[in-house]
Amino acid sequence: MPTRNELKELAKLRLKEAETLFEAGLYDGAVYLSGYVIEFALKARICKLLDTSEYPYSGKLKSAYAVHDLDQLLLLSGLKEKINLAPVELYANWSITIPWSPEMRYKPKGSVSKDEAEQILNAIRDKPNGVLRWIMKYW
Repeated sequence: MPTRNELKELAKLRLKEAETLFEAGLYDGAVYLSGYVIEFALKARICKLLDTSEYPYSGKLKSAYAVHDLDQLLLLSGLKEKINLAPVELYANWSITIPWSPEMRYKPKGSVSKDEAEQILNAIRDKPNGVLRWIMKYW
């Protein structure tokens, strides 16, 4: 299973990949990968919270931690209350990212417009209220 540091690096890599897809006009793929940016960042935070080097992805803990739901991962990361108290801009960015799910991979080409994809990418990377930047404070 991935380590905390590997999850951090994967989050940053997936953001670069999503940006590259966006620049190439592949908006569906950009949005799809954007969700994994947040998923991996939250999973890195969970590793820190649990004081474990690897993400708990097997055994008895699998049913609780082998998830892709961003809201559930936010809760598991211990950051749910913090985001509720966050600046309105950060909370708005979080609201833009949470509709993501891995099932987006089945959506037909053209399901995401350029504007939608740009809004989601900006919600993740925005300075100073981007979701990734915020999670990075805690991972």
